[in-house]
Order: sequence, then C-alpha cells, then structure tokens
Amino acid sequence: MAQPKAHQKKRTKAPDRTWQQTKSAATRNLILDAALDCFYDLGYARTTTERVARKAGVSRGAMLHHFPSRFELIQAAVQHLSTQRLATFERAEMRIQRNAEHTNVGEGIEAYWRQLNSKPFVVFHELQVAARTDPDLRKALLPAVREFDARWVQLSSQVFPDLSHSRNFRLGNLITTFLLEGMAVNQFTRRPGKWVNIVLDDLKSRLGELFEDVVGVKPRSTEPRQIIPDTGIGAFAGSETTISAAAARNSTARKTRAPNTTDRARAARKTNAKEST
Repeated sequence: MAQPKAHQKKRTKAPDRTWQQTKSAATRNLILDAALDCFYDLGYARTTTERVARKAGVSRGAMLHHFPSRFELIQAAVQHLSTQRLATFERAEMRIQRNAEHTNVGEGIEAYWRQLNSKPFVVFHELQVAARTDPDLRKALLPAVREFDARWVQLSSQVFPDLSHSRNFRLGNLITTFLLEGMAVNQFTRRPGKWVNIVLDDLKSRLGELFEDVVGVKPRSTEPRQIIPDTGIGAFAGSETTISAAAARNSTARKTRAPNTTDRARAARKTNAKEST
C-alpha cells in the first residue's frame, strides 16, 4: 500500500548539486589561471578584473560571483600560484628520483633550476617586486609566502627522505633557495650565460659536502625526518644559532680536510681561467 504523500521521502538532487559544484570549481580555476597569465603577459599593475575575465572567457557577472573584489582575486591567485609551484616541484623531483637508492643531488638541482626558469617563478618574482609599493598585494603575499615556505620544507623532507636526516639539511635548502632564485632573477638583466653551469656545478659539489653525513649512507626508503617549520624562511633555516653553528662547522671541515677530487677540479678551473685571460 502506498504511503500518504505527507510521509513519502522527497528525492534529493545530489547529482545536480555535485555537477554544479564541479562546474563552479572549474570556472574558478579558469579565472585563476587567467589571472596568472595576465600577471605574466601584462605585469601586475596592468592586470584588471576586466582583463582577467576577458582572458578567462567568462562574463563580468561570473567573475564577480567568484571574486567580488580585486583583492579577493589577487589573494586567491597568490594561493593558486603557490599550489602550482609546489605541485610542479614534487612531480619533477619524484620523477627524477624514482627507483633511486639514494637521492641524486645533481639531477635534483638541475630540475629545480629548470623550474625557476618557468612561468610560475617569473610570476612570483613579478608579485614580489610589485608588493613593495602595493599594500594590498603585500597583505595577500606575505602570509602566502610564509605558508609556502612551511609547506616547502615539509615537502622537501618527503621528496628527499635520506637527505632530511642530515644535520645540514636546513642549511643546504637555504643556500640552494637563495643562490638559485637570485641567479634566476638576475637573468632578466645580467645574462650570466656560461657562468650558470659553473655556479650549478659548484653548488652540486658544495651540497655533496654538506650532505656527506647521509649521502650513500641512508637509503631513500628511509622514513623522512619530521621537521617542524618556523614561519617565513625559517622553515628552511631553523634558528639563527643553528645555522651559524652549521656554517661554522662546515667552514672548519673544509679547511682541515684533505683535498679531494672536487677541490682539484675547482683548482683546475681557476688555472684554466687564468691562462685564458
């Protein structure tokens, strides 16, 4: 016997809502991708919500539905950029290190350098420079960078589980970040040319020295060390005291150890450079 209508269950429209949510998320990502494209093609100052909407191929109404103000668009775009950069880093490094018994430091450096010469980093640098004189952008960018740094050091320990056990892991990350990002930025004006490979080779050898306590000793199958990041670049550095101690320790080690193959190669490069001049 059929139940009275009052007691019949109303059918929900979950599939319709799910489809609508999927469509809304896709539109939102389309707008954020368009915002990053505009930052890259036009620069931050010339990027407007109208131009982003036109680039994304959405109506002004759809744009305002997702991002009622320019600040909300900028804030979301900065987060979107951070997510892209982290995902690209993880994909590239995991592909290189796949099936390796120990982390290949040299190829890891090459992969990171390629990422710093890609569109996401150029956009990040554009935003960093613009944030100096734009309070709204600075308000959106600073917390995003702190979060990025914290997520980065945790991801690094997962991607390089053996290296994460080195007493110099944070120092190595710090040196790599500042050196390669600085070199990437300078390419826009100084065109370092052949010096890029010289610097990359030197960095690889220095990291080999920094991580000599674990390279070839700890396998990649080792569980990554749990690192509790600080805020900002402290995610790499830890306390200043820790970094100073590590730097002093490694400086002393370089002075006291016997010359190795790397030292001889470096000396040979210097000799060749003098002879060529």
